[in-house]
Amino acid sequence: MPNIAQDYRIVFHGKCATGTGIRSNCVHGARRNTIVAVVREQPAGFLQARTGGRISAAVLPSIATRTRDAMERRARWMTTLAAFLLVAGATPALANPEALERARRLLVENNPKQAYMELIKLEGQLAGNIDFDYLLGVAALDSGKIDDAIVAFERVLAVNPNHAGAQMDLARAYFMAGSFDLAEAAFRQLAASNPPAVAQQTINRYLEAIESRKRQTTPGWSGWAELGLGYDDNITGVPTDFGAAAQQSFGIVGIEATGNSVKRDAFFGSASGALEYSHPLSGGWGLFGGGEARGRGYSGESDFNSLYGDLRGGAALNDGPTQWKFVAGYQAFNQEGAYTGEPKITNDRRSAYAQGDWKYMLDTKTQVGLGLQYSQVRFPTNDVEDFDQLFLQGSWLRSFETKGVPLIYLSAFASDDRAVNKIPGTDIDKSKNLFGMRGYGQYSLSSTLNVFSALGFVLRRDKDPFARSTTVEDGEDRFGEFLLGVNWQFRKSCAVRAQWSYTRNASNIDLYDFKRNEVSTAVRCDNY
Repeated sequence: MPNIAQDYRIVFHGKCATGTGIRSNCVHGARRNTIVAVVREQPAGFLQARTGGRISAAVLPSIATRTRDAMERRARWMTTLAAFLLVAGATPALANPEALERARRLLVENNPKQAYMELIKLEGQLAGNIDFDYLLGVAALDSGKIDDAIVAFERVLAVNPNHAGAQMDLARAYFMAGSFDLAEAAFRQLAASNPPAVAQQTINRYLEAIESRKRQTTPGWSGWAELGLGYDDNITGVPTDFGAAAQQSFGIVGIEATGNSVKRDAFFGSASGALEYSHPLSGGWGLFGGGEARGRGYSGESDFNSLYGDLRGGAALNDGPTQWKFVAGYQAFNQEGAYTGEPKITNDRRSAYAQGDWKYMLDTKTQVGLGLQYSQVRFPTNDVEDFDQLFLQGSWLRSFETKGVPLIYLSAFASDDRAVNKIPGTDIDKSKNLFGMRGYGQYSLSSTLNVFSALGFVLRRDKDPFARSTTVEDGEDRFGEFLLGVNWQFRKSCAVRAQWSYTRNASNIDLYDFKRNEVSTAVRCDNY
């Protein structure tokens, strides 16, 4: 998995965000836009997402039963309502303005459960009133009462078939219930009605998510490929004045930078891709396995060209609003570097990992998650750097109903990295702890264009005194990154991304203090 413990690089990358070390799915949308984007944690700390991916659950037997019950209840209500309208001349039930106003306030205050509790008590009295039924449907949907939401929205549409809000929310309710055929038909009908741009963005996300969900119910392959170009102004991540930094860190005067210590900049080209096979089982379980490869080549700095590979497999459980994912894998990173001594030390590393990930949808706009990962990281030519890592992360994702369908993702994490070997000739090792937070924001300018930004902070504290310096007893680094980018989806399955990232590692050991800028653009296509 991502090795932030080695270089703490956080490269935010794409439309959504996850925390390094945890492979996760995330959801997004706006209010009444059930979370519909997938976020895949990428190797080496890369953050990447694609709108319209996997979300909470496959079609489970329990959900199918709930949907069937909801359809039966809907039929009974429709029969009763039709008879009522014939007798009453389509005159709606008298509304209770105070109750409806209280419910509206509760929904505005993001308290749908209380709104639902107050409204459901009045269903026998006010069912058939459009305002009441719509408020009840929204409160029920945002409270997870999918069956009641379906019945309420159907009552609204029985009286006013052109009620756009009820049409959208009924489609969302079908989606949440796992009735994807009904949801797809409803969303396609909405898409054909020339809705506003924001609504069209939401509809497109749902349709993409439905396509993805349908693919999960049958065995098959999925994959993606990406090509990119960019410029890196500090490939090796070293201080500007290496001689002064070496003097502060080790008390040695007159050292000149050589090999990996030389500050280097260059243009680069990159290529990456992944392929995964999924096999659904019964009860919401599924198996998956696949691999990923990445390569980067620098112009005039071929010693720092790199290759990365990841093989992984595991199982996932989709159970309504809850998702579980368990995965194990092996990673290899190869980079020759420019070490000048003998025997030759490269930047190669190998990692074996196992992890568990849990996600839970609190409502149609909010998801929380926890992840735990154990990794064994080894450096074949530099075993003093070997360590075992335990990594824990929590996350929170929130979407908003407003122009631009904004999305905010926050995560916090901590790790315990235990060195395997001592520094030769000492009883000191390079064990450390990492603590960090990350934030990501996204704003859609249109259905195909969005801008994104990210912030990251990681605090490193060495456990042993003088682990990385002979003059600084307690090593401490504060790493931060800012990213800004734009993403244009020029085809249904392809997008081009341009971004700039600035990283700064402020260390009390000058040898590890550096700044870095990287600009890049890439084209990515997904095939699901």
